[in-house]
Amino acid sequence: MSNLMCQLSNEAIEEYDPDCRPFSVCRSGHAGIQRYAQVWAGDNLTHWDTLKYNIATILGMALCGVSNHGCDIGGFFGPAPEGELFVRWVQNGIFQPRFSIHSTNTDNTVTEPWMYSDKKQYIKDAIDFRYKLSPTLYSLMERAHENGLPIWQPTFSVFQNDPATYDEGVDFMFGDSLLVANVVEKGQTVRPVYLPATENENERFYDFYTREEYAPGQTIEVPVDIASIPLFVRSGAILPMSGNKLHNLMTEKTTALDILMAPDVDSEFTLYEDDGHTNDYRKGAYLKTKIAVKAGVKTVVTFTNEGSYETAVESMYLDMIHREKSPFYVQVDGKELPHFLHRRKFEEAESGWYYSQRLKSVQIKYPNPKKDHEVLVSFEQFDLIGM
Repeated sequence: MSNLMCQLSNEAIEEYDPDCRPFSVCRSGHAGIQRYAQVWAGDNLTHWDTLKYNIATILGMALCGVSNHGCDIGGFFGPAPEGELFVRWVQNGIFQPRFSIHSTNTDNTVTEPWMYSDKKQYIKDAIDFRYKLSPTLYSLMERAHENGLPIWQPTFSVFQNDPATYDEGVDFMFGDSLLVANVVEKGQTVRPVYLPATENENERFYDFYTREEYAPGQTIEVPVDIASIPLFVRSGAILPMSGNKLHNLMTEKTTALDILMAPDVDSEFTLYEDDGHTNDYRKGAYLKTKIAVKAGVKTVVTFTNEGSYETAVESMYLDMIHREKSPFYVQVDGKELPHFLHRRKFEEAESGWYYSQRLKSVQIKYPNPKKDHEVLVSFEQFDLIGM
């Protein structure tokens, strides 16, 4: 019944307005519900155990083909969650394809972020980060639509030859390259995180925030506090994010694109854009930008476009993790970009590059050409005379 209900709802909307893209949400469904609706996992209980079980539920549903899924943030039924639990639930929920805070609490309250005045900044920071990740999330959603690959993946799905991942039900991969290890235990101050073993000896993991490097196949101890959202970037990562702050995806677009990269190995990612609310994408009004990285002494990043949709992105910012050394030079389509040694001058410039000693990363900025183009970063050896 649920499948038929959502199918008929979508057909009715398109019959009434052929240009309107339907968006149905349903609490239940049979096999194939992913063709018609976004789904959530019913009326969950406000409890720490539920937070952990929700993760396994979403991962299991994704493996069954239902990627557009989520669980009520903060719990739906029971007493209002304590402040710490609610913060942790939001910090986990920002990665869910479906993010919704609503409840019918048994203590005559309704769970909302502003109920927790001493925690609201942590909640706001987490939600802001979800908006920042929206280019990646939307692209992963389109990927799931095309081929069924999960947005949330269990670690054993990505690292199938590592038996140590087979019983992991809390840590997960957001896409293929971002390991999410949320804090889901009350009062936790140290979070053990297992970094899965990889088959390529050149691969490693990096702390998302500090860029500290870790070898795969080990458990590390990560100090955490109430603000912590432990994240680890895998070699080969291409993570598009919004450089401009977003508040409403119905009315605002990403105009500055930030792309975090870890070019230790060759990789690629397809960034997907369209208008978000019509069916014009079926007529070719979309933009698929294939971002391909060729790792090496001369690291090459190519951007190849498909589709007729006019992107709103005006500026590009590449954040390329490279702990070994600063580049010799950086080129965009064969034209060398200016090198800035002073951070403030780099920030003020329209284009150029800068090497961050703190993050050990190459930071590159330039106006978006809005066409196929190539960025070359040379890590060739040079001497003082050459420099």
